[in-house]
Amino acid sequence: MDSARPEIIDSHVALGVEHHLHLEAADYLPAMTANGVSMAIARPTGAELAVLNRAGNDRVMTAGPRFRALVTANPWFGNAGLDELDRCRRLGAVGLYLHPTRQGFMPTDPIVEPFVQFAREADWPVVIHTGTYVQSDVLAVAELARRLPDLTFICDCAGFSDMWFELPGVIAEVANLVFIASLIWPRAIGNTVKNVGAHKVLFGSGEPRDSLPAALKRYDRLDLTDEDRRAIFSGNARRLFHLA
Repeated sequence: MDSARPEIIDSHVALGVEHHLHLEAADYLPAMTANGVSMAIARPTGAELAVLNRAGNDRVMTAGPRFRALVTANPWFGNAGLDELDRCRRLGAVGLYLHPTRQGFMPTDPIVEPFVQFAREADWPVVIHTGTYVQSDVLAVAELARRLPDLTFICDCAGFSDMWFELPGVIAEVANLVFIASLIWPRAIGNTVKNVGAHKVLFGSGEPRDSLPAALKRYDRLDLTDEDRRAIFSGNARRLFHLA
């Protein structure tokens, strides 16, 4: 670990099993400790993201004291999905996670509206996977953010890979749109900070698709101020997820 690094909160950790990817909270804790990560924002993956939402939400909500739960409900489940989110809210979840490609909808579809309104009333940010064609479209998420200017929308994976090129423009234009810089190359992060500001970027390892040490190494190549690093590594996450 670089001794100059500030506190680190990992805003992209997927717990569970999806094809060849597998990560349990207990398996990730040693990497967190070795790399100076104080807390991780965890969300479900695989079948527990797509259909078995209660099991996935329970997995991330019981991951341990160094994890905070980003919970999900497939919008196609309607009122049953909203009931599940309400259960998670009462148990201390910190945000709503949606994956348009895995869950089978477009961000601007009418079925999504009750779910983002729930997040708005719960004072949760809405984290949406971006970058996988065609459902997880950056521009569709930006349109949703424009409709609800008092709700924070976070583009997970930062539009990786091809949709990244759409993101800088809308990030600059839409005040309530930010991104988690998981899977994205250093130059893209540096350009965003230079042209828009560090308040638009959250650190995320991308585990288990990417690795925490590799994600941290990318920042060692960037010319960032101490203030920028504090914002990206933990300050923005603490503010947007309302972390004590």
